[in-house]
Amino acid sequence: MKTYSNLIFRYLLAILPLSFLFVTSCSEEDETPPLASVVAKFDYEISNEGVAPATVTFNNTSIAAATYEWDFGMEGATSTDENPEYTYEDFGTYEVTLTAKAEDGRENTSSQTIIIKDPLGGKLPTLYYTDRATGMIHMIVLDGAETPTIQSFGDSHFKPYGIVADLDNEDLYVVDQGDELMYKYDALVNGEKSVLLNVADLGDKEHMMYAPAGVKIIDGRLYWGAEGGIYTSALDGSDLKAFVEFSTNTGFLEGSLPLGITYDAENEVIYFANDAYDYSGGIYKVNLDGTGLEEIVEGVDAGDISYLDGKLYYFDYATSKGTIYDIASEAKNEFVDYPSNFVWGTIVDPITEKIYWTDRGDNDDGTDGKIFSANLDGTEIEVLLDITNAPTPEGSDTKILRPYALGLGLY
Repeated sequence: MKTYSNLIFRYLLAILPLSFLFVTSCSEEDETPPLASVVAKFDYEISNEGVAPATVTFNNTSIAAATYEWDFGMEGATSTDENPEYTYEDFGTYEVTLTAKAEDGRENTSSQTIIIKDPLGGKLPTLYYTDRATGMIHMIVLDGAETPTIQSFGDSHFKPYGIVADLDNEDLYVVDQGDELMYKYDALVNGEKSVLLNVADLGDKEHMMYAPAGVKIIDGRLYWGAEGGIYTSALDGSDLKAFVEFSTNTGFLEGSLPLGITYDAENEVIYFANDAYDYSGGIYKVNLDGTGLEEIVEGVDAGDISYLDGKLYYFDYATSKGTIYDIASEAKNEFVDYPSNFVWGTIVDPITEKIYWTDRGDNDDGTDGKIFSANLDGTEIEVLLDITNAPTPEGSDTKILRPYALGLGLY
């Protein structure tokens, strides 16, 4: 009987599938499902059209992750936020890596290359200066070279007290106070010169261009100081009109002459230095809508002035000091002694983070002029240009440097 049973069992094994004979010992509820894969994924948006400084906002789309580690491609620049933001101050190419981790320690990484564009478009900052001895315009490339690269062009500027570059349209404007003209060059270097505004042609508006000095481009228009006010025109010289005339302000500043003007774009405020030779001097402010005219520093006798980050930079003939004036605190940092002659050119460059100013020297022939630079706090004063590396005018064998006005550009 035992033998017969064994034969039946062996027969069944031969003809029936194993799944029919054996019963599993585990239920479906006890099965362990496969672990989901951890996937690191992200996309991003860049502000300021990708031009430095630009803020990148990261959108984390990772799968099955609990924590995140970001590396923004710069030393020490990391984050553990799920959707962080990071501001790239400098242009360049950055490799951004996201590491996504599950709770059990499994992880996955993903990297993308982010390109932050050069705000200068590959161009170098340049400093324009006018020279009264040569009557020419000169351009210095601010590349830190020991021997500056200088290009010279233009001619016949008698008292060139103002210069400004229009980078958007690549034009250059020069004020000749002596001839009561404003010129326009149709290129930033070696452009063709034409007369934009001429006092002799203005008739009853001649006061708007009488003895023009400092000139600036503000919101796509030209602004300059002349006797009795600040005036403005379109960039082609049309639509000439008064921005603010002091004789209309109940006698306040009536008959005065704004020499240098500068602009705070963030707060839409124009600052200007009043002539102290014939008038009361001082530094004033006025809103871009023409309201709020007031004096903020008394008695200052300055040529051009320059604004940057809440501070005014000017050279005060009255105190014989180069001065940095903090507008909010009203504190003065007198950082250097005044040159022997009146300083017409003063400008601050946010790119090189330097102050530049002119010293025309004592000799009318241009043999002892200088252009200086310093840090924005007035430290590390250096000679940027002197007679040893000044340009030699065509047809001459003598270097000449008698600098007056300063302007900034890109080349």
